[in-house]
Amino acid sequence: MTDIDVPQVADRELAAIVGAEVDGRWPDDVSGLDEVVRYGLVPFGKMMGPWLVTHSSLAVGGDLATVLPAAVAVECIQVGAMMHDDIIDDDGERRSKPAAHTVFGQPTAIVGGDGLFFHGFSALAECRQAGASAERVAQALVVLSGAGLRIGDAAIREIRMSRELCSVDEYLDMIADKSGALLWMACGVGATLGGANDTVLEALSQYSDQLGIAYQIRDDLMAYDGTRAGKPNVSDVRNGRPTLPVLLAHERAPMDQRQRIEHLLADTAVPVEERYGAMAQLVHDHDGVPAAREVSHRHVKMAASALECLPPGVHTDALADLTVPGRLV
Repeated sequence: MTDIDVPQVADRELAAIVGAEVDGRWPDDVSGLDEVVRYGLVPFGKMMGPWLVTHSSLAVGGDLATVLPAAVAVECIQVGAMMHDDIIDDDGERRSKPAAHTVFGQPTAIVGGDGLFFHGFSALAECRQAGASAERVAQALVVLSGAGLRIGDAAIREIRMSRELCSVDEYLDMIADKSGALLWMACGVGATLGGANDTVLEALSQYSDQLGIAYQIRDDLMAYDGTRAGKPNVSDVRNGRPTLPVLLAHERAPMDQRQRIEHLLADTAVPVEERYGAMAQLVHDHDGVPAAREVSHRHVKMAASALECLPPGVHTDALADLTVPGRLV
């Protein structure tokens, strides 16, 4: 660790460092709870959480060794949340492999997600031994728990939106708390451990919320633009969840087509593949994809503007790179 020139560490090198840390904690021969934990974590996804933790910390003067346990902590908590989400949504695939509940069964996967949460809290506490002050660790815990509560509240709102249409503004508010808070968990924990002041923390809060909205819209678009998100494209339609392309198509459609969209979300008797095919056609007929992409671009620009008060440097540049047009959508 000490041999790495931190300001110049490449993203692939950073991913390797975090990956090695996870492998060291949960080797491939673990059993019991840790077997389920390792299954959720490995093979690694894009590791956006650890990436944001690290760059947010280093952008404000933190060091890699001190923040590394927090990078693992955020990955654990976010994977635990995904493990539970897959059960709620009845999705059988995550990160292009069978979801944990399809391999171990729902009861074991629920406990596995809980275990990931507690491993996350434990890893964050290790930052004290890694060099962070007790005060910063405590402040980072406040950030992490507050973000988790925002995500949970948003999840309840999303569940209650099932089978019904909401307004575009209501949807954007929900995903700011769902996906924005997920990114804030990473940015806020990293920057807090790195010693950021209140101005920088507020800027990163705005950055993560706006980027999270754009990131969720990208996920929404994957069901309709020919790409795939590592989970079934039919998931949202099967669960009656309105997404931004659907909501925007609904706004633009004539009355009979609006009613058709509403019916496709509500009617569980029709086979899901048939409902998804019809919904996809309506989304394309009424420009839901380009309209959603335009909204995403607007929020990406707001995320970029929020970074203007951060100290200049390679790590601030790395955060800004996620706001380059076309990077997310």
